Amino acid sequence: MHPAPTEHPATVHRPPRQRASFRTRLFALLTVFALLTPGLTALDLWQATPAAAQITDEQLSKGGVLRTSETKPVAPGLDLTTFSRMEEPGWNEGSVLTADLGESTLSTDLRDTGTVTGRAPLDDVMHQGPRGKEAVAAVNGTFFDINHSDAPIFTSVSSDGLRAGISKPQPSLTIAQGRAAVQELAATGTATLPGGNKHDLAGMNTPRLETDGIGVYSSAWGDYTLDRPVGAPDEKAAQIAAAVIKDGTVTETTGIVDSLGERKVADGTQVLIGREAGAETIAQLAKGDNVDIEVGPSEDIDLGIAGSHQILTNGKVPNMQDDLATSMHPRTAVGISKDGTRLFVMVIDGRSNESRGMTLPEAGELLRNMGAHNALNLDGGGSSAMSARVAGDKGQKIWNTPSDGEVREVPNALVFYSSAKSDDTSGVQLSLGLEGEDAVFPGLTRTVKGTGLSSNLAPAEVDGKFTADAPLKVASAKKNTARISGEERGTGTVTYSAGDMSDEAKLRVLGKAIALRASEKSLSLPNTDTRAKITLSGLDGDGQQARIETSDVKVSTTGGVEVKDDGLGTWTVRATGKTTTGKVTFTVGDLTTSVPVTYGTKDTALWDFSDPGAFEAASDRASGEIAKADGQDGKPAVGMKYDFTTSSATRGFYLGAKKTEPVDGTAIGFSLDVKSDGNGTWPRLQVTDANGTVTNLDGDHLETEGWQTVRFAVPEGLAQPLTVDRIRMMETRPEAQYTGDIAVSNLQVTTVPTAEGDKEPAIHDPALLAHGDIEGRPQKIAVMSDAQFIAAQPESEAVAGARRTLREIREAKPDLLIINGDFVDEGSKEDFALAKKIIDEEWDTSIPHIYVPGNHEIMGSDIGVFEQEIGAATTSQDLDGTRVITLNTAGGSLRSGGIDQIAKLEKQLDEVARNEDLTGVTVFFHHPPNDPLPTKNSQLADEREARAFEKLMADFKRTSGKSGAVINAHVGAFHGSSVEGVTYLVNGNSGKSPAGTPETGGFTGWTMLGIDPAKGKVGKNASPQDRVDWLAAETRPWVDEISLETSRAVPLGESSQVTASFVQDGRAVPVAWPVTAQWGGEGVHIVDGSEQSEDTTDENAIIRFNPVSGQITALRPGTAKLSVTVNGRTATQEVTVPATEKEQPEKPEKPGDSEDSEAPEDREKPEKPGDPEESETPEVGEGEKPEKPGDGEEPGKPGDREGSDNPVDPGEPSSPDSDSSEGTEKDETGSDQASPDSDAGEGEDTGNKSPADSSEEARDEGSTLPRTGTEVSVLLLFALAGIGVGSVALTSTRRRGRH
Repeated sequence: MHPAPTEHPATVHRPPRQRASFRTRLFALLTVFALLTPGLTALDLWQATPAAAQITDEQLSKGGVLRTSETKPVAPGLDLTTFSRMEEPGWNEGSVLTADLGESTLSTDLRDTGTVTGRAPLDDVMHQGPRGKEAVAAVNGTFFDINHSDAPIFTSVSSDGLRAGISKPQPSLTIAQGRAAVQELAATGTATLPGGNKHDLAGMNTPRLETDGIGVYSSAWGDYTLDRPVGAPDEKAAQIAAAVIKDGTVTETTGIVDSLGERKVADGTQVLIGREAGAETIAQLAKGDNVDIEVGPSEDIDLGIAGSHQILTNGKVPNMQDDLATSMHPRTAVGISKDGTRLFVMVIDGRSNESRGMTLPEAGELLRNMGAHNALNLDGGGSSAMSARVAGDKGQKIWNTPSDGEVREVPNALVFYSSAKSDDTSGVQLSLGLEGEDAVFPGLTRTVKGTGLSSNLAPAEVDGKFTADAPLKVASAKKNTARISGEERGTGTVTYSAGDMSDEAKLRVLGKAIALRASEKSLSLPNTDTRAKITLSGLDGDGQQARIETSDVKVSTTGGVEVKDDGLGTWTVRATGKTTTGKVTFTVGDLTTSVPVTYGTKDTALWDFSDPGAFEAASDRASGEIAKADGQDGKPAVGMKYDFTTSSATRGFYLGAKKTEPVDGTAIGFSLDVKSDGNGTWPRLQVTDANGTVTNLDGDHLETEGWQTVRFAVPEGLAQPLTVDRIRMMETRPEAQYTGDIAVSNLQVTTVPTAEGDKEPAIHDPALLAHGDIEGRPQKIAVMSDAQFIAAQPESEAVAGARRTLREIREAKPDLLIINGDFVDEGSKEDFALAKKIIDEEWDTSIPHIYVPGNHEIMGSDIGVFEQEIGAATTSQDLDGTRVITLNTAGGSLRSGGIDQIAKLEKQLDEVARNEDLTGVTVFFHHPPNDPLPTKNSQLADEREARAFEKLMADFKRTSGKSGAVINAHVGAFHGSSVEGVTYLVNGNSGKSPAGTPETGGFTGWTMLGIDPAKGKVGKNASPQDRVDWLAAETRPWVDEISLETSRAVPLGESSQVTASFVQDGRAVPVAWPVTAQWGGEGVHIVDGSEQSEDTTDENAIIRFNPVSGQITALRPGTAKLSVTVNGRTATQEVTVPATEKEQPEKPEKPGDSEDSEAPEDREKPEKPGDPEESETPEVGEGEKPEKPGDGEEPGKPGDREGSDNPVDPGEPSSPDSDSSEGTEKDETGSDQASPDSDAGEGEDTGNKSPADSSEEARDEGSTLPRTGTEVSVLLLFALAGIGVGSVALTSTRRRGRH
């Protein structure tokens, strides 16, 4: 929903010869205006709903980073903003109602349940009273007597008058005649007794009557016992007296009593209650005495609600030092603008990982940043809640997350009412069916909904129409719901209109989906009553994701599984119990993914703790011993005494079984009984998976003493079965120095039946080259990391590895070297001294280098030692058009390095976006946002921070049209990926032994980045190839030996497989992604799998080789030499194609010719083969220079069609039947690498595409999709405008001719 925009046409100075009439000129101008701004004249008839001042990102940026916020209108003059941000102590989430008190249809009141001692859910309280139907929003109110009467502790004034209060003034929110203020407010009054004696009243309907005081109570008190005001039940006064007053006359007295019993306050009466000295005064009254009671608020106000603290006074945050002020809690607070016309009603969530809460000074500061001049703290904690009905919704809902896990009942609430019409139609609103899902894949759909809006923004009936512009179209529409389909990559607008009212929404069309991802990789359902929900997302070649709706998905099941969908985007899965395993398969076009489902779980005991001799102890930087111990409930146990005082680096003491066996079944979790000593030790379980990969499962720290059960979750993706190797007790805090004694017992595993699921296709990002190199790119940045040597062992293998890597990089002569963390192991001064010595001895000082801290740089100290010995923990510099930023995640997160570095990053991204001389940004830090290995142990510790960082980078690229890349380490494996159009690279270990398997990047080496700043400005509709053209990376593994194997003789027209591998430190590594290789040779034509490259051959080539499929094809008789090079080491293999009687060398058979091949007229004519220097050049985008792929003597360059790689295993054959069309658009996936791997052999149908199919379909899409229709639309508008102007001018000319 938005107001009609207003445009002001520029003044045009006409030459004197133009003498058209004023009417003609005006008509021409209006014609141009109408044509250039279609729909605006109609929109002018609908006036936008008045809104309050919105909370801006700039306001939230003060003291917070990685922000998200969204504002929704609630009613005229009232908006709701929800936000999230990271602050120095942690994350916070909040909701803010901004109210314009000058809006005539907006009003406020303080409502309760009808009595001051009643409580109810906030949604119920807001609808109390005669105006309940007009209520649109509410927040919880004042502090109350939570454990007893629920009555407000402080003063409360509503439209019904004074409801409760005390004589002591409290800072309060007051509203009088449309102006709000924070001022002292009390309940003041007197009781004039016989003889004219006046006694000050201590309060009205207060649950806490002060000692010796007299209070007055009305029927609004309710049914709760009147003994509560005099201290019951815990400290009831010794003397109590009460008198009932009606119409100024005493009708009943109690005398001095010890309890008022079940007495109630009747309507139309008042009860005076006294305690101690006050009781003696009241006891003197007699029936029939005249008593005059006057009581009311201390200020002349329409509304008043008292709080605990004024947290902002005239623009300044006061000094508050009490516990309530300085501790962090959920908060409800209200701010007021300087002129008193605007309210900022804020609720901050707290006491959770998602939101920490705030101190009162922090809350005051935030409200000041929002525009408040004064502010008040209301009741918080579990009471904090905000309810609102936003525009278009049928009813209200709670917008925050209460800390109690559910909405607490409250005694009163600050309520907002709208008196605007609710039975008319003043506007329309368009919304997404799946909130926040503003992207769709080509050929798939996105649901949108339209509704009418009344004047108070409630939903209204309307007969509307949906329209969409390119690259979108309306696939179907029914009543107020439509399905919008994407046609090609770009951004379009969906419009919902009814008469002269309209609203619109932008939808992005992503690249073609290349993979599906279910929200759950597997499901374990313990019984038939348990339901699990699954959503499905797609992924394109640029790492952009979008939910896929149920209408676009075919679902099938096997085994005892039942699935139902909600008709929008969620499936509910239930086990029927008929079988123990099953599977749900989702199919979207040619893509499929499956989710294995198991039914029932089993707990099994592991290890026999009765014999300590069956175990052995081990340690790192610690010492200890094991012995027999007494377990819980008579169970056997093993004691572990340890000493963690010998180092400040990470220490560990371990208990390992001498004999281990794999777990029977699929493990989903382990549990261990531990007798804790309360030292905060970190228990971990070391396991080995079916691939031989060793990993650790994490338990919670042992913070409390005594027996407790520690649980270890098993991450999805670990190859089963698992084997438990060790119980590890760890200490990572440098300052923690202690000895301890714990015992362990009863190790159990929870298993489910083993369900065979389809292997999820891996995605090999094209920015990490499998074939080709980065030669010719203007900028080269080398990256190494994770050598992890210590000063005590200067001749260790880790030191030798660091030296070897530095020498290799030095010989490659990069423009810059980034040492991306964990260069040393313990972070001592001695370690850093050795690091500097190694760099001095091995590095070329003419080449700059930056040392980025990792977690091992602070292993035995804090970051200050690194800064003192090495230099700044964060840096920024510009490298000929590229901004290079390094950040500090030594503590495991970006926040651990201080949010100042994140705030600086946000500003730097803005600077790069604005600076015409900068075309891209590279960001380096140690921990990756996402660990590519199944255990996920090495990624940023705060997953929410990781996703927020990814969004920050994606927003930068999407809004600036410039390029971005993030380079990390720490994992111990090389990897490349993309997230929302941003390249993410992980450098493996450069000295330390790798993690993972060689196939998953587990080898040792370094990375070379190649950047072309001239390609960094990619626009706002970039393709994956644009990303690769700007930055590509080579992995440079250590290579001790390299080998190449294939058939030495291949018959003409036939094919054979090629395998290559190399050895490093005794480890055999296949030459396949993420290893970068250069393939070539003599008599060899290198292709990339695309039809155009296979149709074009070198007339001198004997064989054709596809590095993607690992397949050679014999083209003509002769002998060729096929070579492969990895990091400068080359292996060569001769391949002979024998001559045959039918062989005709002067006219070789064209690859792909067969009965099923396309007719020549069905595809573009290939370029003439035969020129080895000018082999086929793929079509390129406007302004690009075509590369020269296919040169048998030189490896293909990154970005060349043949210089890119498919994410398929090299052993996979390519399909000879793949179709391809050509065009001017770049590859949708950037190269065939971006397609998912397939484990299927040729001809197998697994639901996933074969390697060639995947690459060809990606190319089809890239070839046929124009970028957008935007330019055409603009030109068309100008053409129409010209026609209109010309028509008017012609009419004018003809009229002058007649005269």
